[in-house]
Amino acid sequence: MNHLERTFWIAALLSVSACSWGQQSYNSPSPRVLTTPAQVQSPEPGTQTPVLPSLPPMSPLSTTMTAAPVLLGPGDLLEIGVFDTPELTAKFRVNSDGKITLPLIGEIHVGGLSPEQVQDLVATSLRDQNFVKDAQVSVFVAEYASQAVYVIGEVMKPGPYPLMGSHRMLDFISAAGGFTPRAGKTVTIKTSVDPGHPQTIGPASAEKDANPEIGAGDSIIISQAGIVYVLGDVTRPGGFMLDREDTLTIMQALALAQGTLSTAAKSSAKLIRTTAKGREEIPVNLKAILKSKSTDLAMQSNDILFVPGSTTKGVLKGVQGVLPAAASASVYRIP
Repeated sequence: MNHLERTFWIAALLSVSACSWGQQSYNSPSPRVLTTPAQVQSPEPGTQTPVLPSLPPMSPLSTTMTAAPVLLGPGDLLEIGVFDTPELTAKFRVNSDGKITLPLIGEIHVGGLSPEQVQDLVATSLRDQNFVKDAQVSVFVAEYASQAVYVIGEVMKPGPYPLMGSHRMLDFISAAGGFTPRAGKTVTIKTSVDPGHPQTIGPASAEKDANPEIGAGDSIIISQAGIVYVLGDVTRPGGFMLDREDTLTIMQALALAQGTLSTAAKSSAKLIRTTAKGREEIPVNLKAILKSKSTDLAMQSNDILFVPGSTTKGVLKGVQGVLPAAASASVYRIP
């Protein structure tokens, strides 16, 4: 085979290979392109429609904070403005009947309406009475008096907080600056709907009830932790915080104070307790309790266990000598 024949056969083989490759590429499945319904064409007669896998239905978006319309009521302060008409722009307090009095328009009822509805009402009144041809009105609620939630007790900034939309208990506690160092472990919620049956939330509350939704007029009351004091000849004198459901015996409180000093007069300790009749002193013999010869009494909130020193038993005499020491004592939270 000469050079010319060899060249002819090579060219022929390349042509056949190219045709075969092109046929395979044309018949191979192409990537699926997502199209809108308007772009989908009906298949030609005789062709088989491909079956595509079905997708699961999409669930609607959900959120824990659902928007709710805020309705106006007595005591709310509205700031109403009319574009390009400054003489009609002012602040108006909703009276006890749910009404406000506007210049030119007069008295209108806004109680039970949303700010957007009041906006439309004022604009319509101005147009219908030919005061402003194309009134553009804005309504801003400067103060919510009727939609307030009251946060009381051991928070940094107690007081009323406006209810705008749907919020839960922890939202308002956060807005009030959070808990104080003396906050207890329980929160009480009194609702305006059923004030006689308050809800108490504590560490044992179910998860779904631990952060309930709060309504207008509800009160959130943060409890104060109780404190027992151990003073005198102990290693770490001070106050120790406990919540309402917690109890401490005398020996447990003494252990929190890291025990007595070597100079302590253990048989001459006193438990100072505040009762309905006033303060009383209860003699406590720590030596007898350690030997199980005396009852280890349970301490109550604001009790003071005073352990005198053997050389200073006469320095602090009676209740009046111990109280100033309790007032200035350091307070520790029980871990």
